[in-house]
Amino acid sequence: MIGGMSGPLSGSGSRKEKDVVTPHSISILLFIERYARLRPKYWDCRPPDANTVPPDITPQERKATCLMTVRLVQGGDMALSELLQVLESASLLPHHVTTFMTALHQMYCSGIDSVLNLFDSVEKFSAQDQIRAENFPCLWTSVVGLYVRRLNLSFRRLSFSQVTSLYQQFRDYYEECFATNSTQMQQHIDTDIQMAADESNIAEDTDSDTKMEDMMEESKDEDIGADITACSEEVLAINSSSAREPQPMLLLPHANQRDTDNVGHSNHSTRQQAELFISRQATLLQINETAALPPQKLQEKIRQLVQHNPDLAEAHYLSYLNCIRTKEFSGAVHSLLHAYDSQLMNRDSSRLEDQGRGFRYAALNVAALHAQFGHKKVGLAILKEAIRLAQECSDHACLQHALSWLYVLSPTQKSQLMRRSIIKSSELSLSYLSSLGRLNHAAQLAYTRASPSHLLQSISRAEALNCQNSLVSLQHCAWGLRAALWANWGISNMALLTSQILLHLNTHHPSNIGIFHSSHPSCNAICMIAIGLANLGDYQLAGEVLQHAQERFPPHGQFSSTWMFAQTHITLNDLLLQGCWTEAQSVITSMATCNPLEAKIRQCELLVAKGELTKVWELLGDLREDPELVGELRVRMLLIESCAAVMGGGCAVAIPVIVEALTNAREHHLTYLEAIAHLHTANIQLQLGRLSEAEASVRKGLGVVLAGGSVYDQARARLVAAKLQISRAVGQDRDKKLMKIALCLELAGKLFLKVKAYHKVRETLYLKARLYHEIGCTEERNKCALEFRQFELQHPCQSFQLSVNTF
Repeated sequence: MIGGMSGPLSGSGSRKEKDVVTPHSISILLFIERYARLRPKYWDCRPPDANTVPPDITPQERKATCLMTVRLVQGGDMALSELLQVLESASLLPHHVTTFMTALHQMYCSGIDSVLNLFDSVEKFSAQDQIRAENFPCLWTSVVGLYVRRLNLSFRRLSFSQVTSLYQQFRDYYEECFATNSTQMQQHIDTDIQMAADESNIAEDTDSDTKMEDMMEESKDEDIGADITACSEEVLAINSSSAREPQPMLLLPHANQRDTDNVGHSNHSTRQQAELFISRQATLLQINETAALPPQKLQEKIRQLVQHNPDLAEAHYLSYLNCIRTKEFSGAVHSLLHAYDSQLMNRDSSRLEDQGRGFRYAALNVAALHAQFGHKKVGLAILKEAIRLAQECSDHACLQHALSWLYVLSPTQKSQLMRRSIIKSSELSLSYLSSLGRLNHAAQLAYTRASPSHLLQSISRAEALNCQNSLVSLQHCAWGLRAALWANWGISNMALLTSQILLHLNTHHPSNIGIFHSSHPSCNAICMIAIGLANLGDYQLAGEVLQHAQERFPPHGQFSSTWMFAQTHITLNDLLLQGCWTEAQSVITSMATCNPLEAKIRQCELLVAKGELTKVWELLGDLREDPELVGELRVRMLLIESCAAVMGGGCAVAIPVIVEALTNAREHHLTYLEAIAHLHTANIQLQLGRLSEAEASVRKGLGVVLAGGSVYDQARARLVAAKLQISRAVGQDRDKKLMKIALCLELAGKLFLKVKAYHKVRETLYLKARLYHEIGCTEERNKCALEFRQFELQHPCQSFQLSVNTF
């Protein structure tokens, strides 16, 4: 979706932009000037000054300073406190930062003369002869050199009242960071250096007055229509007040609104800075949403950019991405339409080809927008319009993007559309779409009877394209899809291992220092690990992992629903095992907002646990007619239906249901659910007296569950195996076998207790008491009876829960 938009939103760039001098740009210029005075060039062969000792600058500090300078030059305006925080966080030379802060205070105290001296040194640098270049050694064709020269030219165009207003804004800019209290300033500035600066200000007062008189005479010769007398009074007032103790300044009455607007404000950004900011934020929203600005701050920054650059279409598109991030449909549509309105108004009317390209990509983005919010019919209609426009112009790239969204929105023939997209994208060398099509095709085949080897082979081919073309985001998706497939097949160990590999991938983005890819696959991997810990009974560790997911993917983000669903899933399992029906019902209600089909299945589990069989059969009848209930969800529904049948005493009714569940699980390669279905079958066969068939069913399911199942399923499997052993324990050594089985039930009881399945703990104690009673161990029987009574008092439950019939 973003790739399709990147073409039309290239920007005109034909308009000449006027630079604006702001207090922040003066601070950057002062930062550069103080660094140049340190003479850090290793080729500088001039002898050092006898009065000063040059600091030793390491290559790391020199590199950090150069990168910081480029970052400040290309970035937008910021408050002085934010600037100082950025400088302190970098590994700069401490002496350089100290001298910079001292120079800021000197400029705050010295008056306008210090600003003029600063730009005089810049003007000497722009002359570029050998003698003057020594005062400001910097390559004039570099990024920093061009920035300094353009800033100097903009400053020279300012009138007297504008310079006065600029210095007043600098004082306000400084006072926002530092209080007027002198004791608070002394925390940041060295006392001796400040005293030396105050002495130098006295000697430079006459030079300042002379320069201002010369500037006044030049302005008279140039017929500037400003009130020179009023401006001179303002300048003298500022210089006289700044020579004393720093105090808050009032707004000047003679600076009119026109002059103030030309000077600029602290939040001003040039067009180049705005485009760089938009590009960085758009990239961060794609690769790592947490590293981008929060939605509210980003939207406020976008408003400021649009205010200074009304025709900046990229800003509206960034607003569209921000609205998609927070799932705000109205704002997303509004921003997207504004983006293309601004784009078309800025283009030349004679360039009809570019306008047509904008129209078809606009339709493609609107279709993608509706797809994001689940409006498939509307999105499909708009997508057909984009396909028609692309076919008229033979835009094959746009057609392939449209085809990629077509198999997402189309209700039928998804596999055929995916195969066409893969083949055509390979012919056109569209590696991203080709790899994405293979991954989507593998995900689509997971709902069919395709073999796991075929799916993994398709993912491996996609990963080959990802490695060849450095598609880091799709590498994430490939490992995330592999983890999801292993979890769907029921191989939990492989699913957790794949999730760990995904989280340990080196996904560093080359254009961003310290930024790594962190998107939906990462959130899925973290949630899968949390669910795995919860299945083992480690709820505290699972909560800590989910807390990490919450910090990494904040609630306002577009991936927050993933960890919210995982948290709901874990909480609901815990409540169902403990028998907290009211709390479980509220959790299911909240789950229905994001996943209604899963909520219906969990509602069936709750009704079965409560024994409300009539409501269960009604809800199961509705689920059977749902066309979206396929694969894993359908097998789970059938297992719940068999439990309801067994609980109602209809074991014969449960047999065809459990056979259907086994068939579906085997066809879709759901290994774990197939093992669970075998254990359900063994439990039913035990009640029907089919011991041989029950033993075969237990052998098929017990190994898989004990190898990678949850603690609760392992305990249930051991309980069923114990029941089978009790039924087959015949002969003279029956008492010894029953004693051994009773001891084995100790482990099952501990596992049930670990996950707080108290009704199953009571069931285990009841079975143990019956065994001890049969073999004549009265003391152990009474002990089990006492524990049962204590559990009954601590965790009361309804009588139907104490049933040895259900699995």
